[in-house]
Amino acid sequence: MILDMKFVSFYLAACLLAVFQFSCTKPGKPEIEAPRSGKVTPVGTPDGSPKTEKRIGAAGGSISTADGSIRINIPAGALSTEQLITIEPISNENPMGLKKAYRLTPHAVQFATPVSITFQYEDEDIAGSLPEALGIAYQHSSGVWMAVENAVLDKTAKTVTVTTTHFSDWSFFESFKLETSATELEPKGTARLELISDADLLAPLTPNNERPIGEPIATTGSFIREWSLAGAGMLAPLGHLASYTAPATVPGSPNPVAISVRVDFGKKGTYLVVAHIKITGDDGEIEVRVNGGGWVKLQASAVVKTGDRYLLADANGDEMRRYVFVEWTGGVGTHGFRPYKATSGPYAHYLITGGNQYVCYYMKVEDLATSGGGVTITSMGETDGYIQGSFDISSAGYGPELRQTHHVEGRFRVRKSW
Repeated sequence: MILDMKFVSFYLAACLLAVFQFSCTKPGKPEIEAPRSGKVTPVGTPDGSPKTEKRIGAAGGSISTADGSIRINIPAGALSTEQLITIEPISNENPMGLKKAYRLTPHAVQFATPVSITFQYEDEDIAGSLPEALGIAYQHSSGVWMAVENAVLDKTAKTVTVTTTHFSDWSFFESFKLETSATELEPKGTARLELISDADLLAPLTPNNERPIGEPIATTGSFIREWSLAGAGMLAPLGHLASYTAPATVPGSPNPVAISVRVDFGKKGTYLVVAHIKITGDDGEIEVRVNGGGWVKLQASAVVKTGDRYLLADANGDEMRRYVFVEWTGGVGTHGFRPYKATSGPYAHYLITGGNQYVCYYMKVEDLATSGGGVTITSMGETDGYIQGSFDISSAGYGPELRQTHHVEGRFRVRKSW
C-alpha cells in the first residue's frame, strides 16, 4: 500500500510538472493545417486558337507558340521515334491559373530524358503578385492539378521553366496574390484588399517533387507580418484583409498608390506583395470667353509634360465641337506667346468647328504678328496635383488670313499627369 501511494504521488507530481511546463511554453508560429488532396476540376476545352504542330524525332528539337507564351525543348535521345508534337490552347481550369492553359500531346509518350517546358510572362500578368509566386502545373488523370516544384525563374527573360518526362494539360499559375476589389477609385472611394493563396501551398511534396493545388483561400492572418501604404489616402489593416480609402482629391505623385503586404510562409519564404490603385476623377476644367462674353466650360484632359514643355487641352471638345489648346514652358509666372515662326514656346488657340478659329497671331499690315498677352501660371500643383492659371490673347486672329481680331480669355484648373 505504501508503494502504491508513492507511485500515485510520483504520478501526480509528474502530471503537475507536465502541466506547468505546458503552461509556461511560449506560443510559437501557428501550426499549418494538415495537407489537403487538391481540388478536382473539369478538363479544359479548346479556346478556338490555332494549334501549333511540329514533328520531332530522336535528334530532338523545340516548338513554341507564335506569341512565345509557351516553349518546349526536347533534347536528343528523349524520343526513340518521330512524333507529332502539338500545343493546343485550352481554357485554364487550374484553381490558381494564370493566362491560358495548353494541351500538350501526345499524352501517351514517355520521354527517355526530361524535356523542358517554359512559360513566358509580362509585368501586367503579375499585377498584385510577383515573379516568385509563379509556377507551372499539369492536370493529373484524377482531375487535380499538380505543381512541379523544380521550377526555374528567370526574371531577366521573364520566364518560368520546369522539366518533365510526360505530356498532359499544362498551366501557368500564381501560388498567392493580393486581390483588390478595385484598381481605380474616385476620390473618397474605398477598396477591399485580400491576400489569396493556394490552400495546399504548404502541403508536403510527393516523392516526385510535386504537390497538389487546392482551392484559392484567404491567407491565414498569422502569416501576415505587415501592411503598408505608399501614397495618399488611408489604409486600415484587418489581419489578412485591409481596407483602403482614397483621399478627398486626386493626388499628384505617386498615383497610382501602392499598397503592400509582407507575408511569411515559413520555409517557402518571406515576400512583399504589392497592389496598385489609381485615384481618378475629374481631370479639371478649362473656361474660355470671347470679347467679355459668357464663359464656356470644357472638361479637360490631364496636363502632359514632354521635356520642358507643358501641354493642356480639352477632353475632346464639347457638344458644339469647341476645342482649346495651350502650351507653355517654365513654372509659375506669365509667359508671352512665341513668335509666329518659332516651333516651341507659349501658344494658345480656341477653335469652334463651323465658326471662328482663334489663334495667338494676327495679320498686321502684310505680315503675321504675335498677339499680346500670354499664359499665366499661378500654381504648378505642388500641393494638390492641379495646375492653375489663365491665358489672355489680347488680339486673337481669326477669319481669312487672320485679318480680324477678338479678345480671347481663358482660365483653368487641371490635374497634372506626372
